[in-house]
Amino acid sequence: MVMRLALCTKMLQDYEMEEAVNIAADIGYEGLEIFGVPKHLPDDVSKEKVEALAAQLSKLGMEVVTLCTYVGMFSQKSDDECLQEVEKFRRYLDIAEALECDMIRVQPGGPPKPSEAREDHWARAAHYEQVCCDLALSYDIGVVIENNFGLSATVDSTLEMIARVDRPNFGISYDPGNLYRMAEYHGPEALARFGELTWNVQVKDCYKDDQVDDHQRLLGEGVVDYELIVAWLADAEYDGYLSAECHREPDEEMTAEDIARHEYEAMKKLIQNV
Repeated sequence: MVMRLALCTKMLQDYEMEEAVNIAADIGYEGLEIFGVPKHLPDDVSKEKVEALAAQLSKLGMEVVTLCTYVGMFSQKSDDECLQEVEKFRRYLDIAEALECDMIRVQPGGPPKPSEAREDHWARAAHYEQVCCDLALSYDIGVVIENNFGLSATVDSTLEMIARVDRPNFGISYDPGNLYRMAEYHGPEALARFGELTWNVQVKDCYKDDQVDDHQRLLGEGVVDYELIVAWLADAEYDGYLSAECHREPDEEMTAEDIARHEYEAMKKLIQNV
């Protein structure tokens, strides 16, 4: 059982993709969650840029864990808008294949709190997630939903969406920081229920009380118990990635590269202490 470390490229979104990859590799990251930000992997990225990225990653021996696209958010869109999202997803399937990536994030959308969603929100999101999953089957690619505000904001709502979509290539990008901000259960209680549907783990620290919701914290500065989470993952023989997604904004004290390096060292220590 080996947990590896990946970087969410959104942390380096102000760098061109080539430079962001080199920074991540120099720090020691083995994988990347490539975000669909303008400088990295928007849905209209050129074939030439994808080919150059594939060659660079191959040379460095780095793996693409997930394409963190901004495709989806189906629940409150019209059919025409949803079909436009599906066309973007088709493009990302080709990109994922070129980058030898086997997971693409497609968010269901929804009101921020699942309890506020209507039945038609659930039905629309589930239908179009099914469409994406069916398209991805022939590529042997999985579709993941990330725990985030909307219909995947809580453990119950995430599992409800999994059940409604009911596809073998539909799983979860587990984000305990986001679950912590929205729901009561976010650690081992969530993992025990997600089980083998946990295909990726995003790591960012957070803090909240009645007045403050602060997710711009370095790992170790918040209250999400990653020591307990990583220990549970080790016991469960999770052999995927821990993907750094720190939301701390760079400033005069810490550059984006400094933040990426801090998160790497903090996650590495978590694994070593298991």
